[in-house]
Amino acid sequence: MTPAVQAMTLDQLRLLVCVAEEGSFSAAGRRLNRAQSAVSYGISNLERLLGIQLFDRSGRRPVLTETGRGLLADAQQVLDAVGRMDARAQGAAGGLELEVNVAVDAICPPALIIALGKAFQERFSTVSLRLHSEVLAGIAGLVLDGTCRLGISGPVGSEGDGLERRFLAHLPMVPVASTGHALAGHPGPIPRARVRSEVQIVISQRAGATRSGDHGVLSATTWRVADAATKLALIRAGLGWGTLPLDLVREDLDQGRLTHLVLDHWGTDPLMAPLFAIMRADSPPGPAGRWLLAHLESMCQSCPELVAANEAED
Repeated sequence: MTPAVQAMTLDQLRLLVCVAEEGSFSAAGRRLNRAQSAVSYGISNLERLLGIQLFDRSGRRPVLTETGRGLLADAQQVLDAVGRMDARAQGAAGGLELEVNVAVDAICPPALIIALGKAFQERFSTVSLRLHSEVLAGIAGLVLDGTCRLGISGPVGSEGDGLERRFLAHLPMVPVASTGHALAGHPGPIPRARVRSEVQIVISQRAGATRSGDHGVLSATTWRVADAATKLALIRAGLGWGTLPLDLVREDLDQGRLTHLVLDHWGTDPLMAPLFAIMRADSPPGPAGRWLLAHLESMCQSCPELVAANEAED
């Protein structure tokens, strides 16, 4: 960093931006409640420090030079960054988190997470939001080890020691296969013995995670993946069958790419997977995290992809 840049002040950068926006030294002075001479003097000092001319003063009004136009964008970026830093520092001084980490189950509806993220961004523009995608007991693991203050979890691992759990909603799940799969052409409800003979695509714990049991596994042969998107891609390709959130496969079902399998021991209605918000009892979220949790609970009451908590509890 050159001595000239080190000697620059934020006030000089504000003067540069203000004169460029107002179009004159006098207008900038009125906006900043300063004398025109003080504004002109400040710009001249900045030009001397940098060794360049920022404004052409040959006409009635100062006009940015080509170099000035280039540096104007840099000045605005610096001022914006300082403004964000100040806002984050003020928030932190008042107890507001600089970053909120949330562990999200891979089967959670994307529309719900997108809507939640938009609302959070509007409410806390200076707080970073980091979403960690996990499955099964991996959600609880991220909360328990302190990586995340909040988790959106299915039932697996959500009742772990030291965790506080709040019911959110039920997520409708359906067993599906591609329309060309052997199970898709079975007449009537499919017997369990028939299902066992076909490959089942299963979301499973990532390598190194604690084994949490095979929930909902019916087939003798399984292919295991770590996320719902990969599971859906394999099922679409006809490589196996599996159970996925109704919202995730609705378009495929409507357009005939997938078939809803009717299993004789599950019936025709979607399975209901409960979703919970979990947090450590001894380390609850901060102000932004608490707001996010409250907004999430409210959204679950109205999200069409979910069976609302108050209905599911009846």
